[in-house]
Amino acid sequence: MAVTAKKYTGETCMICNEKKAEGIHICDQLICDSCQKEMLETDVNDIKYHYYLKKLSKLSIQVKHAMESGHSS
Repeated sequence: MAVTAKKYTGETCMICNEKKAEGIHICDQLICDSCQKEMLETDVNDIKYHYYLKKLSKLSIQVKHAMESGHSS
């Protein structure tokens, strides 16, 4: 699974769905710096934790689809 830290202009964060210039890319999906920070600070008992899990589960679907079609990220 590819993880990169790069500056990109105008990509949509997969968590907050806002256009952001900076963040990390996991499987070609942007997670903006503010969402990344927020996720790292969220306690597992916080209701936001389950929101983040649901959003991140989309990565698993994309990775599985890529593997089934013979592509890797």
